[in-house]
Amino acid sequence: MAAAAPIRLGAAAPRPEDIAAVADGAVVELTPEARETLAASRAVVEHAIASGEPVYGLNRRLGAGRDDAVDPEEFAAFQRRTIANHRGGVGDPLSEPEARAVVVARLAGFTRGGAGVRPVLAQAYADILNAGVVPFIPSRGSVGAADLTALAEVVAVVTGDGAVIDGSVSGGPAREALAAAGLEPLDPAPHEALAALSSNAYSIGVGSLALLDAEALTAVADHAVALSLEAAAAAGPAGNPSPYTAIVAEARGGRGQIDSAAAIRAALDGSVLHDPARPVTVQDPLAFRSAPQLHGALREAVERVRTELELELAARSENPVVDIASGRLVSGGNFQALPLALAFEGLRLAIAHVAAASERRTAAHSVALAPARADGRTRVPGLLLYSAASAAAELKQLAVPATLGSTTLSGVEDHSSFAPLALRLAQRSLALAAEVFAAEALHAVELLHANGALPAGSVTGPLAMRLEEVIEAGAPARTLVEQAAAELRAQPAATSLRNPR
Repeated sequence: MAAAAPIRLGAAAPRPEDIAAVADGAVVELTPEARETLAASRAVVEHAIASGEPVYGLNRRLGAGRDDAVDPEEFAAFQRRTIANHRGGVGDPLSEPEARAVVVARLAGFTRGGAGVRPVLAQAYADILNAGVVPFIPSRGSVGAADLTALAEVVAVVTGDGAVIDGSVSGGPAREALAAAGLEPLDPAPHEALAALSSNAYSIGVGSLALLDAEALTAVADHAVALSLEAAAAAGPAGNPSPYTAIVAEARGGRGQIDSAAAIRAALDGSVLHDPARPVTVQDPLAFRSAPQLHGALREAVERVRTELELELAARSENPVVDIASGRLVSGGNFQALPLALAFEGLRLAIAHVAAASERRTAAHSVALAPARADGRTRVPGLLLYSAASAAAELKQLAVPATLGSTTLSGVEDHSSFAPLALRLAQRSLALAAEVFAAEALHAVELLHANGALPAGSVTGPLAMRLEEVIEAGAPARTLVEQAAAELRAQPAATSLRNPR
């Protein structure tokens, strides 16, 4: 298989797909334009050092000690102490792709020009990515006012003091991993410790991976509904296609609804649902006939996550932020990631709604399957519905706001976004929703089988055949759901999410 194309960080901001590519192993390169920006940004910091002007985190301490001077003789030690003091993360480590996503998100931030780090430090981040040296990053610790604990682990690897993923419980020594890769530890220059930490790179990097999963889920949801409509039509007069027409979607006008309805129509192209001679009910239950509206809301929530991530990937979020044009370091609050955090919150809420409707459709299929189940003609466990109901209930709990958990950490750090928590809950929601839609699809295919029907839709036909093979293999319920979820995700989307670029 051909190697992935290098991801080049330069004048244009990267996109979530670029972050995901590096997370999956693509190498990263700094363009000449990026190096010029890095050098110009660093020159502003060097001028501030020479002038002696008071700058937070440079010649003034951090947090509550913001107005206490740092002796220039102490600059080097101050960098090391700053990094060590912020290594307070706990919990399970991020996976290798997630950790790589954090590293490349912070590297991308350096290249925007707001950090004031030397080109050599940025190159060190690129080097560990390209050498496969992956920081061991505990998943909990950040409150979303810059992902300090996570980013401290990254810069600690670059300086040789951190830990790397090596299969052990707490990671292996970074210094040894660097040596094995032919890399040297780097001593941080004045201001670089704070600059390395001053970013929401956990929420941006791992959030980019979650975004792609969420975009895939929109297609999964539409495919599951299409299968359910085929199954309902096979079992009786249900499965009215009128709520999915362009007439209905355009009568309201929501972009997400229009796209979802179009995707479901495309999946059902050639289906028996469109047979004018078929007896059909005037209206199906809301879980069926309002699916385009529900899925449209999900699509729009996903698009908001993309919008906020792309904004963050183009931003200079550091505090203080280096402004090359004016030659100043300016204190500010661009690390406040509430817009991104609220996008994660909205995503979870939308997921809970679409999963709740999916569980109701599964329940309808389960009722319709009762005679076949009584005769011993079913193959999917009847209580798989209970698992879907359990997941849907958990999703409702996960939809509760996480960003209002802000607390005062010091006299000056008195509000936080909790974006990382909002993101972790969104990741859990995405995994559970995939299970719920898999259960729906399996019940739909089982109902089709029980009625001797073969779907003929452009997507539903091939998908039903693949799921039939999964069911026939007779795997336990957990494996059955995992395989069904994989099949749903593997189907091409009939329509893609609109993208501004």
